[in-house]
Parts: sequence; structure tokens; C-alpha cells
Amino acid sequence: MFFPFLTDSAAAARSPMSTSVERALQVEEILTRIFRHLSPYAWDRKTLLTVLDRLNIDPAKDFSHLGVDTDPRTDNRRALVQCARVSRTIAPHALKVLWRTLPDLRPLAQLLDAMAFSYADVENGVPYHTFPFHIELPAHPRGWLRYRWYASCVVGVRSVIDHNALEEWSDKGGPPLLPSLQSARFAIDPRAINRTLRMFNPCLRDLTVNFDSPSSQITHSSRLSTADVLMAAAASAPTVEMLNVTFRGPPKNLTPVLPRFSNLRLLVITGWMTPSLHEAISALEHLEMLYVKLYWSRRAEASMLNLPTRTFCPVKTLVALTFSEPIFQALKSTEFPLLERARVEIWPHSSDATDMLIQTMGHLITHAPKLHSITLTTRSAFAHGDRPPPRLATLLEPLLHHPVLQSVSITLEDNYAFALPREDILGMVSAWPNMVHLTLAHAPTRNEEGLPSVMTVLELANALPQLRTLVLCARFDCTGRDTWRDAAIPPHALRKLFLALNPETGSYRPDKTWRALASVLDRCFPSLSTKCDLVRPAVVGSQAMELWQSVMQHLQDIRAGGRRSLSPA
Repeated sequence: MFFPFLTDSAAAARSPMSTSVERALQVEEILTRIFRHLSPYAWDRKTLLTVLDRLNIDPAKDFSHLGVDTDPRTDNRRALVQCARVSRTIAPHALKVLWRTLPDLRPLAQLLDAMAFSYADVENGVPYHTFPFHIELPAHPRGWLRYRWYASCVVGVRSVIDHNALEEWSDKGGPPLLPSLQSARFAIDPRAINRTLRMFNPCLRDLTVNFDSPSSQITHSSRLSTADVLMAAAASAPTVEMLNVTFRGPPKNLTPVLPRFSNLRLLVITGWMTPSLHEAISALEHLEMLYVKLYWSRRAEASMLNLPTRTFCPVKTLVALTFSEPIFQALKSTEFPLLERARVEIWPHSSDATDMLIQTMGHLITHAPKLHSITLTTRSAFAHGDRPPPRLATLLEPLLHHPVLQSVSITLEDNYAFALPREDILGMVSAWPNMVHLTLAHAPTRNEEGLPSVMTVLELANALPQLRTLVLCARFDCTGRDTWRDAAIPPHALRKLFLALNPETGSYRPDKTWRALASVLDRCFPSLSTKCDLVRPAVVGSQAMELWQSVMQHLQDIRAGGRRSLSPA
């Protein structure tokens, strides 16, 4: 047993022959006994006793062993681990109460009030601290000792630290300021770069650096470039696995810098794409996820044209937002041999994103042979006007030759209307035999000629047994209920569905058609959700959303009626 003091002495006295505890201790009792045996704290007992605790512990009895000069950090960490190991039942209680209550049991309340601190937030039992912009310094040296101990518990920083306060902390607290820091997210102040870097330590795993904050614009007092700062950060925190960098201007000379983060697995770039950055990313041997969000640009710089082809070998996930000309040029010069998932939002340089969309899909399919999930969104598009809408299969042509795809989500906003005839829908069966999630969201065509029957959807689902999500925004004809009302397909495991329906059902009672459709969906897709959040009204139109919501309401009523019929009278 880890804690002998957890045995019930009274029960043992009543039963000398007993070898185990007869009365189960309550969680509060266990925690109280654990707190009574925690290691001494590094402050005097008189100050400690002025702080109220939350467990109704008697301070005079429970903390009579406290000393003044003992350094408690190692012992208390060991005690914390032991608390979690007592049993699986007590572990979550012990961890939460320890982290939340120990700051109250320690004489930090007065210190934090004097320094205008806020208490550490608790995220899954781990202390994350949010520092204010300005700190009032404590007058007594002992305050710095207490702060130093408290800082040893903080593993995350979530806000900007004031330049002046940081200078005082570095002078008074001594390096490292936050020895347990694992996650740091703040803007770089050029006036305090060196002191900021002293916060880093070998334990740091998550680093966010913003070179585009208001404070970072004061560059006259710092001679360090962006590359210099990142080089120093890599030297201070070589084990960083997640790096998020926002650039104010086009970064230069990054080729020898990023590879210094030798354990990097996630890289988030906001700002600019340059040849130096493109080359540096290709040198990251363990990078698994690349997230790029660039400032929109109508044209790419001359240096981004005709880049040499580079291979991003380990990258498995690619997210590219604000996909304009610079990153488009970089993508055309990049191979992804292990890429599995890609999400791209295209902001084209002209009113029509069709060309860039087709080229992007074609390149990903050609240079990412293992790609099985693709999400594409365009936010600017060309209105077809009165012309017949093009066939959606023409746009999807590159993807139709990649049978390993399991998830396809294409969202075409702003008047993108496409025709999706029956033969194109059923052609997806042979193109994507392993499809699980299929979303084709766009404005429904206004042309009522050649609309596919809703029976086509049932045939598609029946031919794709792994399909779980289906969104088709081409309008479906629901006339001829006799052709689909008694559809003989076995129950399918489809869970999410949205269809854009033709409001002209040919029936003087359209509500009867929607209820009949709901009945078919209930029979064919017994696990189907009735939520209507798969596509936004701004994409498909408010009328299409209202019609589908009507069908889903009928489905809810049908299921509710079935439950009532099964309940005892």
C-alpha cells in the first residue's frame, strides 16, 4: 500500500484479526489524510495558517510539521503521483483537488493579490496561467521566493507578458522563470527578446510566436531578425513539437533555422510563403502536419515562380487557408508521398475559381498517391447566369480517377450551380468504392430538366456499404412516389444525409410527399440523424434548407409515433 496512513485505525483496533480495512474511507477522508502527510512547504507556518482551505482541515494539527527552508518541489511531485496511484477511483479526485486546492493552502493568496495575478486555470488537472499585461512588484524578497515556487508548477502561458514586468522577473526570479513550462503562446516584444528566451526550457513542447503584434513593430531597439529569434528559440527549446509562427513580412534565411527544431511534428505558418520557407519545410524530417494561412495576394512574387520541386516526405496532413497565387505556386512544386488528408480553401485571383480548383485537385491526386481525404472550399465564384449549369462531374474529373478516396467534401459558394444527372451519381460507385463521407455542397440548379429521381440516392447508398455521410445539393425529383416509396433495399448504416429537393413535386399536397419520403428514409436508414447542420443555408439556399427540415420533422414524428405504439397502454 502506498499510504499506510489511509488505514482506518479505529476499525483495526476493533478487529485485531482483520488484515484489511473494514470501513471504506470516503474520498474527502482520503484527501484529508493525504494533505496531512504532504511534504513541507518553503514558507513559514504562521503565514500558511492565514489562508483558508476548502477541505475543512485543521491547520494547527494538519500542518504542524511545516518548515521554513525546505524545498518541497520534488517531494510534492512524488506525493502527487502517489495520490493518483492509490486507486483508479481516487486518482481523478486527487489530481483535481490537489491542483485546485494547494494554491489556497499555500500563502499565495496575498502574493497574487499584491502582484495583481489571476489564479491558474485548471485544464484537465494541469495548471495553465494567464499573466496580465502589467505586474505590481512585491516589496519583500520572500515574495519572489514564493512566486518562484509557484512558477515551478505552471506548465502553460496563454497571454502576452509586459516588457517591464518581464525585465523585473528575470532579474529577481532567476532563470529559468518557468522551469516546468511546456506550452508558451505569446507575442515577441523586440525590447525583451533575450529575457523572453530565458523562459524557454528543454521541457517546452508547444511554442507560438507572433512577429506581427503591436509590440513587435518596435524594432529599432532590437537587432535580431526573425531568423535570429527562431534560431535562439530552437537552441533554448530543442524539443518543441508544435510551432506556430506569424510573420509580419516575408521571412528570409529560414533554410538553416527550421531544421533546428528537430522534433517538430506540427507547423503552423501565418503570413507569407517564400522560397526560403518552402525549402526549410522540406528539411523537417518528422513534420506530420502542415497548416498554412497566408495573407491574400493577387499575384505571386517572381521568386515563387518556377520553384524547384521539393518533397515534403513525412507530411500526412495539409491545411492551406487563403489559397491564393503564392501558395498555389508552392503547391505545384511540392510532392507529398505520405499525404493522407488535405483541406484547402481557395481564394482565386479572378472571379472564377474553377481553373485553380481543378488544377489543385489534379496536382494533389498526382503527387499524393496515398491521399484518402480531401476537403476543398471556394469562397469566390463565377455566376453562370442564364446559361445551362455545367456538370459537376466535369469539375470533379481529377478526383474520379483516385479510387482510394474515402472522404470527399467540396463546398462551392457564391452562385456556384451545377447539374448532377443520374449517370454521374451512379458513376461515383465505381470511382470511389470505399467512400465513407461524401459532401458536394453548392447552389441547386434552377433548371428542372433532367433532374435525378430521389430513387438514385437509394441506389447510390445501397452500392456503397461503407457510406456514413451523404450531402448532395443538386435538386432531386420526388414525383412518381410509386417508384421509390416501396424501394427494396436492405437497411443501410448511413447516419447523416442532406438532399436538395425540387419544390415542384407534381403533387397538390407536397406535405404528403415529404412524409412518404421520411417513411422511406426511416426504413432504409434506421440510424439516420435528424439534424440539419450538414450544410449552411448561405451555400444551398434557404428554400432547400426549409424543405429538408420539413422532411426531417416528419421523420422525427414517425419515430416518435413508433415509440408511442410500443409503450404499454
